[in-house]
Amino acid sequence: MAEPQANGHGAHWKGVAPANDDEDIIPRDIRFGILENPTRHWLDGDFHKTALINGLSIFLPEGERYFIRALKYYAPRLADRQLAAEINGYAVQEAFHTREHEEYNQALGKLGYDVEAMEEPVRETLRSDKIPIFRLAVTCAIEHLTATLSTVTLRNPQFLENAAPAYRRLWMWHALEELEHKAVALHVFKAATPKYSGFKRYMLRTMAFNAVAWTFLVITLRNLTLFAKADGIKTGPRFWARLFWVLFFAPGYWRKCAPLVLKYYLPGFSPLNKDDHDLIRKGRDWLYREFTALEAASAPAVPAAE
Repeated sequence: MAEPQANGHGAHWKGVAPANDDEDIIPRDIRFGILENPTRHWLDGDFHKTALINGLSIFLPEGERYFIRALKYYAPRLADRQLAAEINGYAVQEAFHTREHEEYNQALGKLGYDVEAMEEPVRETLRSDKIPIFRLAVTCAIEHLTATLSTVTLRNPQFLENAAPAYRRLWMWHALEELEHKAVALHVFKAATPKYSGFKRYMLRTMAFNAVAWTFLVITLRNLTLFAKADGIKTGPRFWARLFWVLFFAPGYWRKCAPLVLKYYLPGFSPLNKDDHDLIRKGRDWLYREFTALEAASAPAVPAAE
């Protein structure tokens, strides 16, 4: 596929591979142009659906820098050079994610949201971790959450069917790449703890997950109120009832995520699922078709022959 640098949609892309590409981790340098075209309530015109997903972006720039540091600390210490190479592919993917979500969050600022106030507890929490193995355990926990969200997104593309196109492309791209590299952190964790008993390794990763899940919940609920305040929406009983409905019934984000999330507590948990290959192929095919169509739509018209 050609690699156009820009088009009228405010996006450019590199490395959008066809669906049959056999590489495991493919960094894709794609710009989505969200900063140039910020959209309020971009999903179904619905505050709750949009704010929940926008809230994920609040975590990501600081979080992805944290992940890269956590894994790169161990890269030169690994005897498995293939795994060390996967860390490099992982880091490049996460660097592109960081760039796009920094612009995404700047776009939220342009819409009047207090992004600085939303990001502050994320920075404070992640910058407080100083012990390398704990940073790695936290990275594994967060990667499991993001992989779960990505799996659910790729299994249910209808969730984003009525999204503004640039936002839909960004979140489908992000979901695909999270699924491609979802096993890297846990494999590094296992390689970095050869002297740990199975019980000690299990306790460290699950306790880290408990801390991550609680912190994520607290910050997410707090930031939802900040999104609502900026939009002039009251956060009374009807607000929280609507949130409950979106999470558990329609579309039921948490209802679909919970079974996958809870698998992390299984002693023999593996990050690899039997349907990963098909989901990754499905995501690659979607992305390739989407950007091929976008390229065709943005190409200059060819004058008709006389």
